[in-house]
Amino acid sequence: YEKTGAVIMNCNPFTYGHRYLIERALSVVDFLIIFVVEEDMSLFWFEERFAMVRDGVADLENVKVVPSGPFILSEATFPEYFIKEADEDIVQNVENDITIFAERIAPYLGITHRFVGEEPEDNVTGEYNLAMKKILPFRGIELCEVPRKEGGGRYISASLVRRCLEEPDMDRLEELVPESTRKILFQRAD
Repeated sequence: YEKTGAVIMNCNPFTYGHRYLIERALSVVDFLIIFVVEEDMSLFWFEERFAMVRDGVADLENVKVVPSGPFILSEATFPEYFIKEADEDIVQNVENDITIFAERIAPYLGITHRFVGEEPEDNVTGEYNLAMKKILPFRGIELCEVPRKEGGGRYISASLVRRCLEEPDMDRLEELVPESTRKILFQRAD
């Protein structure tokens, strides 16, 4: 493929916002690799998140969903992502994680583009996106930041979905998550 893109997602859980980012990425590249964060440090286990994404994009062509492995957005490379707190090591950890991706993973897979959603709420992820803007272009990878999808006057996000689960507001969930996610959410409820 002339243009191969990458998206790295935790999908805790998979939402219409994630789907929107994937569709936007596919409008730019010929093939898209979706790396699902493999660490089990989220509300939903890796197997659940992976199934949500895999089933949620099954109708799309030229997409491959794969586990992220130990060197893409993992506890070893970027622990702050999982605790959502910036510490004195965040800059170094962010740069290491992105550099490993740019120097070791992207060339091997022919990745020319990396896609991220804009991050207006999470400072740790915002720091990560900022560092990608500085590092990736110098490694020949185009960073594409996609505006967040809105629904009902709010950004669609996994954290909003988790709040709906706590309340519980199942009607609102219909607007936020695809069937692949609802299936797993309802299996958990049983």
